[in-house]
Order: sequence, then C-alpha cells, then structure tokens
Amino acid sequence: MSDLIRLRTAAAFAVVTVMLMLAAMTYQISACAAKNTGTDYIVKYKECAVWMRKDSSMPFDVVSEDEMQRLDHAGLLEWYEPDGEMTLLDEPAAPLYTEDKWDLALIRADDALENNYLGQNVRVGIVDSGINPHEDIAGHLLEGCSYIEGDNPDNTVDNYGHGTYVAGLVSGYGKNGYIGVAPEADIIPLKITDGKGVTVSAVCRAIYGGINDYNCDILNLSLGINTESKSLKEAVEYAWKKDVVIVSAVGNNGNTAKLYPAAYDTVIGVGAVDSVGTWFYHSNYNDSVFVTAPGVNVKTVGKYGGYELRSGTSFSAPYVTAAAAVMLSIDDTLTPSDIMEILAVTAADKGDRGYDEYYGAGILNLGGCVRYLTGTVCRLLPVTGAASRVLNNSGTDVDCTYYLAEYDENGACVKVDAYELTIPANGSVEIEPPPENTIYGQFILDTKMVMPLTYARKSH
Repeated sequence: MSDLIRLRTAAAFAVVTVMLMLAAMTYQISACAAKNTGTDYIVKYKECAVWMRKDSSMPFDVVSEDEMQRLDHAGLLEWYEPDGEMTLLDEPAAPLYTEDKWDLALIRADDALENNYLGQNVRVGIVDSGINPHEDIAGHLLEGCSYIEGDNPDNTVDNYGHGTYVAGLVSGYGKNGYIGVAPEADIIPLKITDGKGVTVSAVCRAIYGGINDYNCDILNLSLGINTESKSLKEAVEYAWKKDVVIVSAVGNNGNTAKLYPAAYDTVIGVGAVDSVGTWFYHSNYNDSVFVTAPGVNVKTVGKYGGYELRSGTSFSAPYVTAAAAVMLSIDDTLTPSDIMEILAVTAADKGDRGYDEYYGAGILNLGGCVRYLTGTVCRLLPVTGAASRVLNNSGTDVDCTYYLAEYDENGACVKVDAYELTIPANGSVEIEPPPENTIYGQFILDTKMVMPLTYARKSH
C-alpha cells in the first residue's frame, strides 16, 4: 500500500470518526433539550408557523410545558393539549406456574403446558378419600360416588384431605398459574374412605364403578396393601382389558416391601424423588417401582382452600396419572401398554444405568413423552415378549431400516441386526421383540436419508 493511499485512508477514518462524534454530541444536545420533568404537550402550529415542525411528516409536535407556553405566548399555536398516557388493553400474562412449583420444572412439564396438551377430554378417577371443590379444581370436578359400605353414594366430601391433595396435583389451575400437570383433565371422586383405613372391597367396587359407570380413562390409587388379593388383582386386570390405565403408589416404608396394587404387572408403580431428583428415603424400593416422580414437599391445593405441602409416594403417583392424561389428550388410541412403554423409554435415567429398584426406569419426563408423541415421523412401541409395533404418523409411506442392537453390561455393543421396512401412511408394522434379559437399543432410520426417525433404549 502506497503512502498516499495510507494518508487517504487515515483521513477518511478521521472524517468518519469526527462525524460520529458530532452526531453523538448533536443527539446528546437534542436529548438534553427534550428532557423535561414536567408534562409534555402536543402542539399544532398555525399556518404561518408550520415551518417550525421538527418532523414535517407529522401534523403536530411534542414540546415541553415551558416551550408550549413560549410558543402560545408568541401566538404561534392553533391548539395544544397534554400528552396523555394510554393503556394496552390486554390481560396481564399469568405465569405457567409459580417458582415454588419446582415439581413441574423437574418433570419438564413446559413442553405440555406451552403446547396446550392439558389432558383435555380425559377422565381421571381418584380412588381416595373424596375430593373437596377447591377453587383451583372445581371447574373440572365431576360428580362421583362413595363406595364406603353403608355411606350415602352421593357423599364425596373429603373429610381427610388426601384425595383433594391428589386431585390438585392432577388437575389444578389457579390465578397464579398451574398447580396440576393436566389442568384440563376431568376428575371424578371415587370415595373409598373417610380416614386412613381402606377396605379392599371398597377399592374394588371403586375400580369397577370408575370403569363401568363413570367411563374413566385413568384411575389413580395412592394406596396399597402388603398382601396379594385375588379380588384386587382381578379388578386391575379388568381395567387392563378395558384399556384403562391404573397408577399406584409403591409405599413409604423405605424398604423392599411390596405393596399392591403397585406390584401387579398391569399397574404403573410410582416411587418418590425430591426437588433435585434424588430418591426419597421413605420411598419403597423393589421391582414394583416402574418410574419415579416428585414426592417431597410438593405444593398442591389445600383441604379447605389455600395450598399445602405434602410428601410421600401418594403424591408422586398423581404426576404419572396426569402424564398419562396428557398423552391421551395427544393420542386417545394409546393403550395402557403403550403408555407404560413411552414412560419407560423417555424417563430420565437415575441411579444404576437402565432400570433399578430405586428409580425404576427413571424420573418421569413429561417433555420427553410429548416429544415422543408429536415430534417424530415414526413411533416405536416395544413390548417385551410380544411383537413390537412401529407406527407411521405421516400421510405418506415411509421406507426405513430397523436396527436392533444388543449391549453388554459395560454398555459396549455386541450385536446389531438390521431389517428393511416400509410402513404404510398412517399405519404400522410389527417387528420381532428384543430377547428377554438383555440391554438393547431399537433404532428406526430413514433408508434414503440415513436419518434417525425414532429410537428406544431399554434394560431388562
């Protein structure tokens, strides 16, 4: 570069710098001139003074009170008026939930709440101590029944509070934001006790009644007994045959004791974790734990109004119940088996890799459930011991490759089988299930683009 070019470049830079400084100074002077602690005035000049307008595209100017008085005194104004304040006429936006609802954040509920997957048109039966019409849940509280021997069937008042607490975690929405995970799910009180004690017969009557008389899609049973019962087992198997989801608490003994109905294979047993996702030391641990959910000082509706903090697996189960309601509001054709599989493959793994008896498949991940159902072309629904299904959610046929990978205990891949599939539009195909007692991964890839369409990883 020649000296002349350098000089011209430096000169140009200096000119630009000076111009920017002058512009900044001019702006500061103008800003200072416009600054005023009193009321601003909108003024309209007389015909003889329109040349004074700062912005010729506007038929008026805005000036300070002192300037307005000077212009008016000089006879230059046609009129003037205070520059008043107006208000946007929208309603203030309510938060999704208050800061103390850490439980909703932990299970990634935002994906459901923000996309309006709120449990619409899903009926949830709360087999419990009744439900009181707290203002946050009254809008979705339907008529139910008391199954207590000798009680008035219409008496679903909750004298104990337990059922009301559970209901608020399923379907609650107040002026300060969401309380429940599925705030638009309808809840039906199926009362089986006025206190802590419950008879097996009352619970069984409530299960059959909730299914046959109230058309419940899901039943929440935050209760249990430490011995098996033929009548209870038959009742939950009846629910399974009727495609009704049953969710139950695993118990608060803090040991390996199994409680029923959570320990039955057709029931989703739920353990508890705290606000940082750590296993709650009162939560039972055994193979009845399917997944875990918040259950330590969770905020829910109060027995007679207001809000309360509750702990225990009784209050973990409603999160999974509500998650099932959200899933059914997205796809009402899902079966209990489908919902269990989706919960398992999307759960946030904790504890030992894969399934373990403290966390089950992991911590409930509602966001993962929503994305599983809405964010992929294909859905893979693996069922151990039976043919799995791959569903095509799109309106065109999908050519894909199905990979079944097996892993050893250290997580190293030891075998991969590949199968070419064509899944019809809005249809499904069946595939062979993975072998029992193995750690495996299932992957569906677009054959042409070599892009993942969906996948699942599970441990048995």
